[in-house]
Amino acid sequence: MEEYANQHAQKKEDVLDRIQEFLFPGDLEIEGTGYERSILDRRIEKYLDKHFDEYIEEYGLIRELDLEVYEEKYNEIVDGIKDISEFQNDTEAKIAELKRRLERIEKKS
Repeated sequence: MEEYANQHAQKKEDVLDRIQEFLFPGDLEIEGTGYERSILDRRIEKYLDKHFDEYIEEYGLIRELDLEVYEEKYNEIVDGIKDISEFQNDTEAKIAELKRRLERIEKKS
C-alpha cells in the first residue's frame, strides 16, 4: 500500500513539474552575470523592495530626482558665474575710468 502511495505522489509531482516546465520553461539567464534564476524566483525583487535605498547608495546609482537637483544646482552655479563675470567687467570699467580721472588730475597739478 505504501508503495502505491509513493508512486501516486511521484506521479503527482511529475505532473506538476511538467506543468511548471510547460508554463515556465527553464531558467532565465541574466545577461552578462552568469546568474540563472527561475521565473518564479522572486528573491531579487523582494531584496530590492526592502533594501532599495541601500542598493542605490552602495553602487552609487543616481535617481531622476537627484538629476533634477543636480541640474538646479548647476544652473545656480552658472548664473552665479555670469553675475560674477558681469560684476568683474563693471568693476574693471570703473577702475579704468578712475585711472583716467587720476591721470587728468595729475596732469593738471
